[in-house]
Amino acid sequence: MNTALFAFLALAASLLAPAVAEAHCPLCTGAIGVAAVSAKYFGVDSSIIGLMIGAFGVSTGLWAGKWLKKEYFAHQGKALVFASFALTVIPLSSLNTGEIYVPVMLLGEPGSLLNRVYWFDKLLLGALLGGVTSLAAYWLHLRVKSLHGKVIVPFQGVVFTLALLALASAALFLAFR
Repeated sequence: MNTALFAFLALAASLLAPAVAEAHCPLCTGAIGVAAVSAKYFGVDSSIIGLMIGAFGVSTGLWAGKWLKKEYFAHQGKALVFASFALTVIPLSSLNTGEIYVPVMLLGEPGSLLNRVYWFDKLLLGALLGGVTSLAAYWLHLRVKSLHGKVIVPFQGVVFTLALLALASAALFLAFR
């Protein structure tokens, strides 16, 4: 009986013990995924949902790139990030509920490049911004880590990613309200 209890406690402790933290680990990726899914249920604008979806796709690709220890082909990490982004955003594009119309009436004949109305998919626009934001957070994490020689804040990659996504979400909220 005591052996079974000891084995159970040892297993529980090993599952709860923190492993070596990696930038854009599963925790960060999971946090972004939960934010994207829950946003739809709370009636959040589709551009902000796209922001979370794009960040989730890029974070998943970065995490998968760190997980693979061997490089099987040139630019494998970049290909994984791009594939993960595309395979996340394209299937979820059906969540889109809005468009943005931007009239550009600068000069030229109607219908020319600088005299027409442009249409943007809000979810795709948000996804592109989310992907760029996630990459910026990853770069910021690596930069701070290289300057100080260590991580200065616990869960630094998660903190930077969620903070930049919160700022980008606020900007989209103010832009499209």
